[in-house]
Amino acid sequence: MILYKYLQPVRLDVLKNKSIRFTQPGDMNDPFEFRPRIREVASDAEVQAHVEEHFEQLIDEELSKYGALTRLLPQAGLRELLLKQKAMVPELIRVLQPDAIERLSPMIEDFFNLNIGILCLSEVRDSVLMWSHYTDNHQGFVVGFDSDDPFFCKRTNINDEFGFLRCVQYQAQRPQVALADTTSLEWFQTKSGDWSYEKEWRIVRVLSEADHHIDQSPFPVYLYDFGADAVREIIVGMRSTLSFVDETLSLAASFPRALVFRAREDSGYRLDFERID
Repeated sequence: MILYKYLQPVRLDVLKNKSIRFTQPGDMNDPFEFRPRIREVASDAEVQAHVEEHFEQLIDEELSKYGALTRLLPQAGLRELLLKQKAMVPELIRVLQPDAIERLSPMIEDFFNLNIGILCLSEVRDSVLMWSHYTDNHQGFVVGFDSDDPFFCKRTNINDEFGFLRCVQYQAQRPQVALADTTSLEWFQTKSGDWSYEKEWRIVRVLSEADHHIDQSPFPVYLYDFGADAVREIIVGMRSTLSFVDETLSLAASFPRALVFRAREDSGYRLDFERID
């Protein structure tokens, strides 16, 4: 499958350097990226299971820090006193959850922006809207990538949430998640139905693995190198200048598997593509 990246004319550096940006969620045009509604820190069952599994260990660890108290009350007595409070812990967590969610939400957003980058691609090359929005009014270009190229297969194991292509799911309602469920699809690949025309696929990678880093504020640029064989199509816009077309054709010589096209208007409101050499 070929997946397409729409780019402005100034982004010819993607072809020159064979390197492309993975963008932080906070620097993307959808303010809801990686921001599902957090309904709870964890479910009641998860909280209860965690308390049952770890409460006694936590007591032992805390008692080891306050040995002086055992001179007033034997350690066994303190332990018994604390164990009687175990039943109160799940209810206490439920009471504290709203405040915890309010405090943690911006911390989670900051964490994602510091550590995660996203490359967004589309199934389609002929979206008039995306040509208008993302290529500087049809003056730029589109790169068609081979989705089977190793660049899109960086997953280290079956549990790795990064380094592989995901098909974005579109829905009318904003998803709600539990904070403990950080592998939920809603975190990574759910968007409003308003964006469904983009037919998006995306790959999420860890920013510390980037090949190049450009420091700027508020969001630094993280670039990842791809091989020449990853590019299968290069399409210049119907409003691209002749000098831009010539420069693109010159750069296309570095991509042996790539075909070059120019977008043309058809007899209606759609785009045709003419092969150029």
